[in-house]
Amino acid sequence: MKLLIRNFFFDHPFSSLPFMNSITTNSFADRGGPTPTVELTEFGDFTGAQCRRSRPLLASILKAFDGRVRYSYRHFPNDQSEASKMAALAAEAARRQGQFWLMYQALFTQPTINRSSLSTLAISLGLHYHQFLNDLDDEELYHRIDADRREGQQLGVMTTPTFFVNGQRFYGKLTQARLAPIVHAQVSQYAQPVLSKVDVANGMIYWGRGE
Repeated sequence: MKLLIRNFFFDHPFSSLPFMNSITTNSFADRGGPTPTVELTEFGDFTGAQCRRSRPLLASILKAFDGRVRYSYRHFPNDQSEASKMAALAAEAARRQGQFWLMYQALFTQPTINRSSLSTLAISLGLHYHQFLNDLDDEELYHRIDADRREGQQLGVMTTPTFFVNGQRFYGKLTQARLAPIVHAQVSQYAQPVLSKVDVANGMIYWGRGE
């Protein structure tokens, strides 16, 4: 990993990466350590092929920087797809029962998404069935999802997934070799110094970065 990061920044110094557009980090849905140093925000679509393919990559990033990254998910459903909009509603309905992330994980693997399949899924996840169905029709959830989408549009989001690292948009092909060094650079900026070496003979203390 260290060699990969060194080579990446040799060709693409962090200060010159094509970032633009800031984003606030008060997301409705986030997870991470108690005091993370990096905010990783995704505008996603549960039914999008690229979003589904990116789950292993995202999982590896969160595992590699465990406790130092807060991941936030924002809804950016496809306006032309009823399944996409229904999936977002299902996630928000599950949130009301404290099961957003459980539904989040399940939705990315569902081959078919409609009211019937979501009802079955809710039961399998142990959600209160009648409350879930009622919440699917709650206008407040539509407004919450629309707020995410409108914020994404204001930031120039056009496709999913679109990621922001500490409020700065990630551009280009989404690969671990490109995203991991950017997250690492942000983590390193906030890493606390740790005792690296004590030279007793010369009375010197050396400090390094907690990476």
